Amino acid sequence: METKMELSRTDQILCDLIKMDTVSGVNSERPCIAYIQNLFDEAGIENRVISLDDDRPNLYACIPTGKGVVEKKPPIMFYGHVDVVPVTDQDWSCDPFCAEVRDGYIWGRGAIDMKGEVAMFIGLALAIKESGLQLPFDVKFLFVSDEEGTGKFGASYLTDQHPELFEGVKWAFGEIGGFTFHVAGKKIYPVMVAEKQFSHIKVTAKGEGGHGSLSHHDTAMEKAARAILKLSTEKLPVRITPAATLMIEGFADIMGGIQGKILRRLLKPSKTDKTLRLLGAAGELFDPLLHNNANVTIVSGGSAINVIPSAVSFECDLRLVPGCTMEEGIADVQSLIGTDYEIEMVEYNPGSSNIDMSLYEVISRTLVEREPEANPVPFVLSGVTDGRFLAKLGIQTYGFTPMKLPEDYNFTALAHAADERIPVGATTFGTEVLTELVKNLS
Repeated sequence: METKMELSRTDQILCDLIKMDTVSGVNSERPCIAYIQNLFDEAGIENRVISLDDDRPNLYACIPTGKGVVEKKPPIMFYGHVDVVPVTDQDWSCDPFCAEVRDGYIWGRGAIDMKGEVAMFIGLALAIKESGLQLPFDVKFLFVSDEEGTGKFGASYLTDQHPELFEGVKWAFGEIGGFTFHVAGKKIYPVMVAEKQFSHIKVTAKGEGGHGSLSHHDTAMEKAARAILKLSTEKLPVRITPAATLMIEGFADIMGGIQGKILRRLLKPSKTDKTLRLLGAAGELFDPLLHNNANVTIVSGGSAINVIPSAVSFECDLRLVPGCTMEEGIADVQSLIGTDYEIEMVEYNPGSSNIDMSLYEVISRTLVEREPEANPVPFVLSGVTDGRFLAKLGIQTYGFTPMKLPEDYNFTALAHAADERIPVGATTFGTEVLTELVKNLS
């Protein structure tokens, strides 16, 4: 057991953050924010706490443009969240909030989602300040609460009520991307350039009500059941987007040969679903990027055991591919279940319909300079991050928190799971790459 391993500064920061139980909506994120503020105060980094709720604060910091800079460039931003998901009903091999160092890993909730990445950003800020780098742009940092919830106390609140924090920012760096993804002997490093859009819809089926002792057909319950079955077993129509095209073409170029040809078939709508089936488990990475997804999560209807309800509703987590409108998403659902249903939009977080690849080349070059075997590729996230809120202000987020990971390590499988952990030294590597990135951007 390697409990006495010597840790780098950023690894130690990660351990300190893990030890603070900041389960979203249950425990306050304030200890983490106060900890980061103390580090920045000691380093002389300008910062301030901004809160809608004192128990769920956010920290904004800025390292200003260097003195003597003649031509100032637009500021860049690094942002991350300090809240984590629960550990209840999970079988952990250690205390999830002890930050145990064992078998070459740092164990604990938030290690990869996303206190490890936050530690990198803190390390980056300290490195810039300590080195005295004179950069031609402001470097802004944002550490928020409530990402694992709705964002009401975090990024959503800040973009709505404090847009001045983001003034001039065109590009930002956040979570999900830049880690090693081993495929067929190749080291692929996905860089997130877009994410699917979150929406919440309510579907209502109506029919004749009546007494429970009589036979009834084509009831609201039956209609709802038919629709739920279709949504649960069949795909919504294929949608090929510029974002998915970037990602699939990138993977195809890296894989080459017959594998590359098969991947490019995904971009032909008449062959997409057949090719996904051919790819088997590998197709699971691309499937949600080529369709909207509607998953039924809540069903309601009926008020008495002996009464046939005249209306039954179910609610869907409807994820839309980048650039798809809400109207198009509802039309996709109707194309599958039919038009004999009322569909109501409950919530919609639209993402950007455009992808700004302006910084992608320098991101890729910086990574390859540090890790020659790396194969960067544009990546589309099937989930959502706080990037959706920054997108409202026209800010392009790149998911880029570099980590060198071993072949037997599955990043996505460990996020939100028991025994979440990160290799010792991963945050050090990430901080070094990000520091070089800032230099290259200047």
